[in-house]
Order: sequence, then structure tokens, then C-alpha cells
Amino acid sequence: MSPRRVPTGDEPKPIPAAESSPPVTPERLAEVEAELAKVNSTYLRLAADFENYRRRKAQEIEENARYGTVGLLQALLPGIDNLARAVSHIPADAKEGLAEGLRLTLKQFEEGLASQGIRRIPSVGEVFNPRLHDAVLTVPGGDAKPGTIVAELAPGYQVHDRVVRAAQVSVAEALSEPLDTDLKPPRASARQATPADAPEKSPN
Repeated sequence: MSPRRVPTGDEPKPIPAAESSPPVTPERLAEVEAELAKVNSTYLRLAADFENYRRRKAQEIEENARYGTVGLLQALLPGIDNLARAVSHIPADAKEGLAEGLRLTLKQFEEGLASQGIRRIPSVGEVFNPRLHDAVLTVPGGDAKPGTIVAELAPGYQVHDRVVRAAQVSVAEALSEPLDTDLKPPRASARQATPADAPEKSPN
């Protein structure tokens, strides 16, 4: 007779029989499909929102990198303007150290700005552009065509394609047609007198 086996608790437990699931009705299937469509719609909307956010942040980063010097330029412009005014009052033939030092300092400023995508807006001789120029004065054009900039009162600057400050300019205006003082109005032609024009005699 074989010895009786004592259970140790490590024996595998019997697998219970699978419970039979209730049949899926058409109404339940329609409900599940509606819930799935709702979840899918929510997912697509969230994915689109995230993509728009990602693009917007990328554009902000690009603009900050491209136009990040705008604030610095606005802070430096008053000092650059004063330096340019001082250089403009130096005689052209002045060669002493101070004059050359001011010219060189202004040149270094302009070269440094250009290296950062900051450039001065062309004005004198250009056709007036309201996006780039601020017309402070209109003056008789003389030989200049109407609408042409004849003088720059304050320089303008732009960072790449963004205008930081429009150039203040004076613009040639169209001349009105001069009056010809040699022309005189024609005289009325004299008409020969006719008997009808003769004064009537009063009877005696």
C-alpha cells in the first residue's frame, strides 16, 4: 500500500470553468461604438491642440531669436542719434584725434548693428514709403520728382523685415501750374453803329 500524500499548499489550483458572457445585443453594440467614437474624437481634438501649441511655441522661439535685439536697439537709439549728430557737425577736413575717434565710434556702432541684422532705412533719393518713412515736411521739389525724399531729419532702423523706427523725412511735393501773367483777356470787338442804335430825336 502506497503512503498517503500530505498536501503542502503548493499544488496548482484547478482552473475554474470560463463563465459564459451574455450575448451582445445590437443596442449594446451601438452604445459601445458611440463611446468609442466619442473617445476617438476627444483624442483627435487633443492631438490637434497639442500640434497647434507646438507650432506656436516654435514660432515664438524663432521670433525671439530673430527679433530679440529690438529692445536693445530701442534702448541704444537715443545715444546713437546723439553721436550721429555730433559727427555731422564735425568739418569734413577735421583730422584731429577727437574727430576721428567720434567717426570711428559711430562706424563701429553701425557695423555692430548690421552684424545683428539691424540696418538703417534708406531715405534720401528714395520714393516715399509710408511703411518705412514718416513724412514730417513737404517742400517744393525743384528738380526732384513729387513723392521723392529730399532730406532726412532722423534716421530709421529695421531689424530684418520689422521696422523699429520709421525714418523722419521731408518729401518733395507736386508743384501747381504757374499762372501766365502775360495772357490778357481778349477785348470785346467793337460793333458798327446801325441806324437802330442812333438816338431818337424828340419831336418839336
